[in-house]
Amino acid sequence: MAESSGRRDFQMFSRTEKTRATIAKCASLAMELKRKKVRGSTVFQDLDDCNIQEKIDFEIRMREGVCRLLTASTQRDQVLNASKNLMTCNARILGYLTELQKRKMEKIASQATRRSSDIGSKERKACRGKVAISDIRIPLMWKDCDHFSNKGRSQQFAVFCMFKIGTEICDTEMAVVDKTVTDICFDTVAVFNEAGPEFELKLEVYSCCFDEDSPMINTPKKLVKKLGASLGKSSGKKLVSQLDGAEAESFFLPSTMASASKYHLLAHTTLSLESVESGFRTHSLNILGNEESSFWLPLYGNLCCRLVAQPVCMTEDVMGGFLDHQEMVGDLLTWSTFYCVLRGSNLLCYYTPEEIEAKVEPAFKIPVNKDTRIRTASKDLNKRANSLSIVNPLADKAITHVFAAAGKDELQKWMEAFWQHFYDFSQWKHCCNELMKIEMMSPRKPPLFLTKEATSVYHDMR
Repeated sequence: MAESSGRRDFQMFSRTEKTRATIAKCASLAMELKRKKVRGSTVFQDLDDCNIQEKIDFEIRMREGVCRLLTASTQRDQVLNASKNLMTCNARILGYLTELQKRKMEKIASQATRRSSDIGSKERKACRGKVAISDIRIPLMWKDCDHFSNKGRSQQFAVFCMFKIGTEICDTEMAVVDKTVTDICFDTVAVFNEAGPEFELKLEVYSCCFDEDSPMINTPKKLVKKLGASLGKSSGKKLVSQLDGAEAESFFLPSTMASASKYHLLAHTTLSLESVESGFRTHSLNILGNEESSFWLPLYGNLCCRLVAQPVCMTEDVMGGFLDHQEMVGDLLTWSTFYCVLRGSNLLCYYTPEEIEAKVEPAFKIPVNKDTRIRTASKDLNKRANSLSIVNPLADKAITHVFAAAGKDELQKWMEAFWQHFYDFSQWKHCCNELMKIEMMSPRKPPLFLTKEATSVYHDMR
């Protein structure tokens, strides 16, 4: 009885334009939430710990869902966002396929060149890190006659940015621009979790021109009805009956997508480690197209953004353990035991490891930077075995701290941790001078460029 009641309720449901728009909007939101949830799971944490083919299959399913959403969308924003998501899906699929092919070629090359003498050799590699780009602002340079004499309705442009580091691809929200807008602003904070110091962040700006007065798209069923009416009663009814349902969507899907919102690459640039800075910085853009292009916008030729990096060596513990510290009490040399943690630009010394969990300030800390020198201490009457010296040179003298490990193996672990730490410093360069902050956008917090008076960005770039 309950089953028949449920079926009757389903049959009585009538899909109107309003319900179609609501369903499409909810589907788009649900799809984006699903993407973020799955990409944030353990399956998507590390390319070395998962199957790239599973990622490709996931993006293909997402792409199929976006295509179905395109056919069901009736509102302009829905179509534009769906087309944007379709481009992002295609870019991710292409990135994963490229990475898959690259790994296959590397595997073949390593098998062909493997020698027994190479076994045991280990090349030092720099740690990974997070790279985040935010507070994106792209200035426009309209002609005075276009900007100040813009009356009534005119052409509008849908604009978004896509960011790529290896196989990690992110995009911004869509912004609608007309001739009254002087700066294209994006609030998105894109974070790449597995970047190396040699990273290249490819930033691409896409645009799509549309007329505010003209409809953006006709759904397949609407197109079928219009075509049926234009062919006459007999042949029109026959066509409608043949192309009803799913066949209509498959028949008109290519033409619908092509006639809808087709984005074009408007400008691009590549940012690297040298572009990283804690503050707001200007970068050059390579502009494509010209005034004759339908997607063209009068870009100033610059991009303003905040690009920061957080190497793992600055955010996580590199090494931890008990060490004996040599101290001078009056004229007497003594040794005190501390729990030491190598993290960022300091060696933190606690009395017990429990103090770390309790967030107690360390008893003392020793600076560790690119100028710090580490060496095994020479054996004499004042030093223990398995000792190491940490030397920080100053203008007129050097400050030396002497520590002793519990054994030779423990000393070797500490020496290796310091050597790796210094190597990470040398590769990440100025990013290790101090820990840069990645500020995630809060709904109540305005973006960086809106915290002051809303003026054109032209003044910021002088």
